[in-house]
Amino acid sequence: MNRITAFMLYNQFSKSMSSNLSSLNTVQQQLSTGKQLTQPSDDVVALRGAMAYKVSINNLEQYDKNLDEGISMLSLTESSLSSSTNLLNRARELALAESNDTSTSDTKLVTAYEVRNLLSEMVDLGNTKLKDKYIYSGYMSKTQTFSSTGTYQGDSNNIDIFIGDGIKSRMNVTGDVAFSDTTKLVTGSLPTTMSGNIRITSDAGTPYYLKAGDVFANATPEAVRDTINAPMTRNYLTADTVGEGTLTLKAGSGNATTLQVAATDTLTDVRANINALNMGITAGIFTDGANERLFFKPTTTGEGISIEVSDIDGNDIDTSGLSELLHTELKSNLTENALGVEALIFDDGTNNKKMVMEATPANTTFTIEVDENDNGNFGDPDDIDTVTPDGLALLYHQSSAVSNLAGNSISFFSIMQHFDNALSTNDREGIQASILFMDGALNSVVNTTADVGSRLKYFQDQQVRLEDNGFSFKKSLSLLEDADIAASAMELTKIQTTLEAMRIASVKNLTQSLFDFLG
Repeated sequence: MNRITAFMLYNQFSKSMSSNLSSLNTVQQQLSTGKQLTQPSDDVVALRGAMAYKVSINNLEQYDKNLDEGISMLSLTESSLSSSTNLLNRARELALAESNDTSTSDTKLVTAYEVRNLLSEMVDLGNTKLKDKYIYSGYMSKTQTFSSTGTYQGDSNNIDIFIGDGIKSRMNVTGDVAFSDTTKLVTGSLPTTMSGNIRITSDAGTPYYLKAGDVFANATPEAVRDTINAPMTRNYLTADTVGEGTLTLKAGSGNATTLQVAATDTLTDVRANINALNMGITAGIFTDGANERLFFKPTTTGEGISIEVSDIDGNDIDTSGLSELLHTELKSNLTENALGVEALIFDDGTNNKKMVMEATPANTTFTIEVDENDNGNFGDPDDIDTVTPDGLALLYHQSSAVSNLAGNSISFFSIMQHFDNALSTNDREGIQASILFMDGALNSVVNTTADVGSRLKYFQDQQVRLEDNGFSFKKSLSLLEDADIAASAMELTKIQTTLEAMRIASVKNLTQSLFDFLG
């Protein structure tokens, strides 16, 4: 028989008291902090899960901050690009106005002042800042993006930010892209004279090159341009005759000259006879060896030319005899864009002339090869000089040697400067070329704006997704970490009741004990 002593009762009450006081302390902490996990010993497994959720929530908050910065930058970029579009549209309106017959040298000079203001405004847009950083300078965000003349001073680095676990996205556009037409092929600065031959291939077509006697000899950049752009006849076999009749030729404001074409004349004969007239129109031939195209260009750069035909059969606008060579309206009746390339001279006013080339029609491909020494070998070392390209080598841009070009972009600022120069020198052809340059710039800025807009929308959508994920993580964390206040309050009451019962029981069963003093 075991005997229950007063010491044993006291010891049991003491243990129960300690346990309940400990539980009371835990519940009181839960009520005061609102958390059921206050230390690792509370629930190791739950605490580990809670820590994982906290890490994920912290990451989401950082991604959200990154997105806020990216959205701010892209929104400002979109706004400044929209403004640059307005400036380009205004410049194009001016170019159209000054390219017509009502324009005078005086109106061109007045327009040039406005163009300079537009250029200044464009530079200001290119130097847009966000939080004291230039948004178009790439990594060099503390460096002014463009000089006062539009020279790019930043770098070409894209700024990527993390917007999700393992997900990076670009939040910037560098100024060399945002303010340039990247759709055109541009040569380096051309020398004043060039010699040799060129071979042009449009798409997968037959390569055409200049026939002997028509190769360039100390030709100006404008002469090379006019040869590439010259209106051309259809293909003729080498031995084909042209047809009998009379050609009436006129260059600029000069007098009309007639040329009799014999029934036995070939394209080579017609070329030689036109050039012998020395009346302001030069004729030449592009050939592929078996087929030939006759082309016409003004002897004096920029002059207009007209050629009319009088066919011996009495019908001057049909497609037989001499009228098949050329109808009454030169350009509309010749084979259009026969070589598939359009060339333009670009002059920004610094005496550096470059050639801008694009395919016609658009979105087709073309290659240009050169033979500087006219040795019949297109592509020998002199023709593809990539170290110090000179002469016709600067025109060489077969796809495998595109690096021989100075670049494939032309800045909006250079376009404005070219337009200003054309206005100041009363260069109508240069003004007309400005319209084409501005069309390319507008297409380029529209594409850039669309890209920026799509990324801005993506960032905004990603931010919404992060908010949804954050809510889900916080809810799961709450289930692990947060205390059930109602349950904790009930538990507190239960413990307090237990302690009160223990006190009363101790009074009855233990005299002169610790409970007496506690009571």
